[in-house]
Amino acid sequence: MKIVIALTLLLFTLAGCATAVSQSPQQAAQSAAILFEQQKFNLIWIPAADNAISGAMASALIGSAGLDSPIVSSIHQIIAPASEADVRVAISGVNSSFAANSAISALNNTTTMLPKLQLAFIGSKSDSEAVRSAVEAKGGKFLHSTPNGS
Repeated sequence: MKIVIALTLLLFTLAGCATAVSQSPQQAAQSAAILFEQQKFNLIWIPAADNAISGAMASALIGSAGLDSPIVSSIHQIIAPASEADVRVAISGVNSSFAANSAISALNNTTTMLPKLQLAFIGSKSDSEAVRSAVEAKGGKFLHSTPNGS
């Protein structure tokens, strides 16, 4: 739990320089609480780059960085126990594509199946299908909500 809190604080700090946000971490947490039916979960808020060009580049490169990326490594540490223990995690952020690619990279760098993983992605519908495929390929359960709650 301390790791999640530290990660969340780090991500909030990094997000401080980001551009306009379509949702806040609090709104993402509310959406996740509904998806998880008020059960305990971890929220991972992914910051974004300062502008659209940087964001597109970061989103494209996150997959190749793998576990060398602090964001991907942190997600990996949180989801890895789902091979044996129930893990509920919501992933969202300022940039839906970057958050999706971060989650996918963490899942792709996990060598075991994750049958006890429930991953909620709070982001655009266009990004959700790729996350769904990665979660289901690991044997996990996928949940989705858009930033406006649909």
